[in-house]
Amino acid sequence: MFRLLIRKINSIVNTFFWKKFHSSSNKSIIINSIPKSGTHLADQFFKNIDEVKDFSFFIAQAPTRPHRLRSEKKIIELISRIKPGEIVRGHIHYSKKIEELLQQKKILMIFIYRDPRDIVISEANYLYDMNKFHSLHKFFKNKHKLKDRIKLAIEGINSKKIYYENVGKRLKPYLGWKLEKNDHILPLRFEEMKDKQNKTINKLYAFLRKNNFFKKNISELNFSKVVKASIDPKKSHTFRKGITQNWKGKFDSELVEFFNENEGGIVDLMGYK
Repeated sequence: MFRLLIRKINSIVNTFFWKKFHSSSNKSIIINSIPKSGTHLADQFFKNIDEVKDFSFFIAQAPTRPHRLRSEKKIIELISRIKPGEIVRGHIHYSKKIEELLQQKKILMIFIYRDPRDIVISEANYLYDMNKFHSLHKFFKNKHKLKDRIKLAIEGINSKKIYYENVGKRLKPYLGWKLEKNDHILPLRFEEMKDKQNKTINKLYAFLRKNNFFKKNISELNFSKVVKASIDPKKSHTFRKGITQNWKGKFDSELVEFFNENEGGIVDLMGYK
């Protein structure tokens, strides 16, 4: 009862602010990512863009607590609440029905992905001491050696009460967003966002312009200036180091072999070697 009341209050508040500050764009945006792949860095790209409004709406396939998978029906219900001109973040598995809903509601998706080997290192640190409220923290907190935490992040947890399969099974449900060729979906590599920002910003500008996102004319140069002025990864509460190819200095031969046994071809499917 209490949860329903809070949900109703949030809905009323969000509707009020949307009506008061409704943006000029009729296109909404979902910044969707594989967990620990740079959601908050991508989020900063839109911080000073007037065409979108942010009500801090996050759609998680497996919420932090209790970290169980939501159904496709539930995800569709949550996406249906998105208002025109709103920017939303999420970790959302691919499905054809969800993709069709995005087209129907004129929602653009920016999908962020990252080298799976760096993802497991990031998770090993994040779930150990950066988010002690996460349901998975209790499994990581007593593994004080990084190597042991990385192995856990690779292997996952065999439990009916919590969702944390091995790395290959965890990441594969996101792959459709990268592999599906569609004008309203823009896949971006975390590595390019971090190390090739000019290229990423130009790609983002072209995507938004092609989808008639801007109501006012804005040049590529001005767009780039606005975006660059808002990027500061250290302002993210989940940011640690954000190093690309960090795994090369952390994986010994045993971890390489263990990862290969559990990744299920995900590295190749995501375009990494």
